[in-house]
Amino acid sequence: MWREIKLLAASKPVIASMSDVAASGGYYMAMAAETIVAENLTLTGSIGVVTGKFNLGKLYEKIGFNKEVISRGRYAELLAAEQRPFRPDEAELFARSAQNAYQQFRDKAAFSRSMPVEKMEEVAQGRVWAGKDAASRGLVDAIGGFSRAIAIAKHRANIPQDRKVTLVELSRPTPSLPEILSGIGSSIVGVDRTLKELLQDLTFSDGVQARMDGIVFQRFEGFSNATPLFSLIKDYLSSL
Repeated sequence: MWREIKLLAASKPVIASMSDVAASGGYYMAMAAETIVAENLTLTGSIGVVTGKFNLGKLYEKIGFNKEVISRGRYAELLAAEQRPFRPDEAELFARSAQNAYQQFRDKAAFSRSMPVEKMEEVAQGRVWAGKDAASRGLVDAIGGFSRAIAIAKHRANIPQDRKVTLVELSRPTPSLPEILSGIGSSIVGVDRTLKELLQDLTFSDGVQARMDGIVFQRFEGFSNATPLFSLIKDYLSSL
C-alpha cells in the first residue's frame, strides 16, 4: 500500500490527514503522502513491529484437543506448531525476521520523510508521539484538521481556496453476521466437519431467519461429550 500511495503521489497531490490515531500501520500509509497533516494530540508514529505466536498447548490439553503436525524442513513448523513454544533456533530466526521487518519500516519512513536513517532511528523504535511533538521531530508537516488538509490539497493542485470541491468518502462496510460466522467456520482448524456444516447452515439460509436454540442444539446431540469444543459453543450460544 505504501508503494501504491507513492506512485499516486508522483502523478497528483496526495495529502494525509491524521485524526485521533495514526500509529504503526496508519503512519505507514500516511508517510507515503506528499504532506502529512496531524492534530495537536494525534497519536503518531509507532514505527516498529510487534509480532509473536500463541502457545496453545495448555489450552488444547484442557479442552481435549490433539494436534499432530507432519512437516518437512527445519523451519516448516515455525508458525504451524502453535501447540508448543519455539525451539531455540526457531526463536532466533523469528527474532531476525522481526528485526528485518522493523528495519524495512524504519528505512521507508526515513526515505519518505527525507531523513537520514540514523535520525529516524532516534524517533522510531516503536515510540508514539503527540501530533505537535511529531511535527517538531519531522514526522508531520503541518498541524491542523481535515479542513487544513483540504486547503493544502487545493494549493498543491492550483485550485482557488474559495472554490467548492466535492468530497468523496470511501469506507469499508462493516461485515454482516453471516460473513463473520462464515469466516469463523472456515478458519477453525481441526474441528469436526459437523461444526463447519452447522455454521454453513446458520450463515446461508433462504427466507427470514429466527433464533431457535433448540433446533441448533439438536445438531450438537451426540457430539458434546466427544468433543469439548461443542460444549463451549453451546455455552456461548446459550449466553447470547
